[in-house]
Amino acid sequence: MKHLIKVILPPFIGFFIFFAAVRYSSLYFTLQIDRMGVGDLRSFMAFYRYTLPLLFIVGVLTQIVVIMPVWNGMERKTVADKVNVIVDLCFICFVFALGISYAIWDPQRGINNLIKLVGFMTAVQMVYWLVNLLVLYLFEDR
Repeated sequence: MKHLIKVILPPFIGFFIFFAAVRYSSLYFTLQIDRMGVGDLRSFMAFYRYTLPLLFIVGVLTQIVVIMPVWNGMERKTVADKVNVIVDLCFICFVFALGISYAIWDPQRGINNLIKLVGFMTAVQMVYWLVNLLVLYLFEDR
C-alpha cells in the first residue's frame, strides 16, 4: 500500500497545485483550445486545462518507471552522488524546457520571448519536481 501511495500521491499533489493555480486564475474562463499554440502564459494554461488527465497519466507512469527506481537506489549513495542527481535533474528540466519553449516559440516575438518561455518552463518543472521529491521524502521510512 505504501508503494502505491509513493507512486500516486506525489504526482497528484504536484498536479493539484498547478490545477489550483490555473483553475483559480482570473484567466481560467477565457482559456480556449485554439490558444494553445501561441507560446505565452495563456496558451500554457489552456494546454494544461485541456490535457490534464493525459498529463497526470504521464506523470504517474514517469513516477513508476523512472523516479521510484532512482529514489530507491538513492539510499545507498553518498551525499556527493545525491547532489549530482539533483544537478542532473535541474539540467534535464532545463533541456526539456528549452525544447518545449522552442517548439511553441514564435520567432516574430523575438529572442526575449524565448528566454522568458525557457525560464517559465524550467520554473514549472522545478516546482513540480521539488514537490514530488518532498512528498517522497515525507513518506520515507527513517
